[in-house]
Parts: sequence; structure tokens; C-alpha cells
Amino acid sequence: MAESVSKQRDGRLDMAKGVLIALVVAGHFLEGMNDWTAETVRLPLTMIYSFHMPAFVFLTGITAKPHGILRRIWPLALLLVLFQTAFLLASPWLDPEATFTWNTPYWILWFLLALIWWLVLTPAIHRFPRASVVLSIAVAATASAMPFAGYPFALGRTLTFLPFFVIGYVHGKDILNWCSSTRGAIRGWVVAAAVALPVVLFVLDVDNGWLYGSMSANELNEGAGPGMLTRTALMLVAAIMTAGFLMVIPRMPGTAWSALGRRSLAVFLFHGFIVKAVDPYLPGLLAGNNVLSLLLVAVLTVGTLALTSWRPLDAMVRRIGRPRTATETPRSAPAGVREREPVG
Repeated sequence: MAESVSKQRDGRLDMAKGVLIALVVAGHFLEGMNDWTAETVRLPLTMIYSFHMPAFVFLTGITAKPHGILRRIWPLALLLVLFQTAFLLASPWLDPEATFTWNTPYWILWFLLALIWWLVLTPAIHRFPRASVVLSIAVAATASAMPFAGYPFALGRTLTFLPFFVIGYVHGKDILNWCSSTRGAIRGWVVAAAVALPVVLFVLDVDNGWLYGSMSANELNEGAGPGMLTRTALMLVAAIMTAGFLMVIPRMPGTAWSALGRRSLAVFLFHGFIVKAVDPYLPGLLAGNNVLSLLLVAVLTVGTLALTSWRPLDAMVRRIGRPRTATETPRSAPAGVREREPVG
């Protein structure tokens, strides 16, 4: 009985991942429509890209384990090779201008390689949790000044989003419980800030390259010092938005959102083919720059989610890409970190 309880999935994680993967898909359709140029699209894009990947990485850190690293990373490496090859073979039809190199994952596949790097670090994070949190923040803040931290080997995003994985691993369970249990004025202020901050970024017209996390300050026409300040500020924005997001996510394991969350890896990997297939037709659909384009994105997103979360596709990805014993439950706290009782 105790074993079955310990392996029970946390419904909040599934719900949150379900909403986040829907935002990933919607964001890619929005980008295809105008590449951040139309005001109608730039605001929702800014709201999505300000936090959705940091939040996803944070949730990934919560469920990461410090043992069996090779058993966990080789299926991810296999998925990376398979889908890199699949996109390469499909590129003459889906993305004729794409370039493929041996050291750079194609487009969305950066996440698989970054996840491999983060998992390799988990034993050290588990052994030195507090130092890892401080060091990861320092590394992410300075990554924009590192000329080698770009698209190759997914190093740019690996370093930029590293604090969210580390904090999720070390303190994620406590943070998730705090977000679920907080009520009253604190909850209201955090949620309000989570809504207001991306609007501020929109008004300031922050270069969307900063939100991708893969480009250096030099590439974004910033000096090293201002670049570090910008990256630090954006990490804080993403942290507040992630907290606000988790505060409004209920624990509802039987919903379509939680089903999406459980199948998020399959959705993530397969939705790229659909996005690239319709990409050439999307800019013309935004000619009016109006709300109808957003409704179209909603329809495309729902349809893509339905197709890519199809159970056989998910089963195939699970057979290839997940260790047999992997679960979506938070593990015990790292050494030196006091573990608290879960809430609700």
C-alpha cells in the first residue's frame, strides 16, 4: 500500500504540463503567422515565451532522479537521433531552408539535449543542493556573455534555464505546495504580477531573442554587463510568472489537461511536423492583423493537440524514451534540504 501511494502521480504536475504544452504549440503557430511583427500576436507571444519553458524546466526538475542516470539519458539520446533524422528526411518538404549540423539539434529538439545535460548534473545537484542553486543562477546570469553558449550542443538554453531545473530539483516540492496552499493577498499580488510583468516587457518592446534563451548579449546588440542585468531580470520575471501560474492550477487528474500533461513528450515531438507543414500558409492568414487570427491559432492548436496526443503515438514515445520505472512523482529531498509534508 505504501508503495502504491509513493508512486501515485501528482495531479498538479500533469495539469500544469498539459497547459504548458498547449502554450508551446500555440506559441509556435503564432510565430509562424508573423514572426513577432504584428501587435495582435506579439503580446500573447510575449506572455507565453516569458515563462513557459522556464516553468516546464522547473516541473522537470521536480520529478528528476539522482540515480540510474545512464538508464535515463540513453532513451532521450535515442529520441534525439530518431527525430533529428526524421526532421532531416522531411526537411525538403517541411523546411527546405533548414540547415542540419551534427552538433546542433534541429529547432525544438534542443530540449532533449538540454534535458540530457541537466540529468547528468543531478547527482552533483543532489550532493550539493544549496551550492548548486547559487552556482546555477550565477551561470545563467553570465551565460549571455559567453560567446560559445549558443545553439551548438544546446548550450545557450541549457545554461539559461539551468536555475529552473536546479530549483525545481532542490526546492520544487516545497514551492509547489506553497503555491497550492497560499491564499489571500499574497496569492492575489503574485498572480497580478504574473499577468502584469509580460505586459511591461511588451510595452518595453524587449527583443524576443532574450526570451528564447539561446542567443548571446553580443548577438542581441547588448554589452556584457547590461546583458547580465537583462538576463537576471528575465529570470525573475519567469520565476514570478511560474509561481502565479502554479497558484491557479488545480489538481484535477481526470481532465483533458492532465491527459495532455501525461502525453506532453509525444505532443512536443510530433507537433513540430504539423507546425512546419502549415507554416508557409500562416503569414497570409494574418493579413487583417485582428482577433480572428488568434481564433484560428486556437483552432489549429486544439486540432494539433488532439492529433499528437493520440494514445498510440504516446505509447510509442514512451516505449522508446522513458525508463520502465520512471514516474511523475517528486522524489525525496536532496541532502541537507529539509523535506516538508505535502499539502492537500
